[in-house]
Amino acid sequence: MKANELGIALRGDRNQCTGCDEVFNSTSAFEKHRTGKHGVDRRCRSPEEMLAIGMAQGSHGYWVGSPMPSNVLEEITDV
Repeated sequence: MKANELGIALRGDRNQCTGCDEVFNSTSAFEKHRTGKHGVDRRCRSPEEMLAIGMAQGSHGYWVGSPMPSNVLEEITDV
């Protein structure tokens, strides 16, 4: 499903893969979700594969390269 159909805004470095339609918080997270050699067997990782390599999908729907440590989240919400 396309980002605009999900109500997700693609601003700044946020992007959507045209291959699998997943949305990413950054170009580096997008690149991390791709695997294989260019021109040989390049493909998108499945959500299960992304979770297995440490990626996370936030409640906002964007995939990130790695989740924010909980102690950092606590500091942010305590402000």
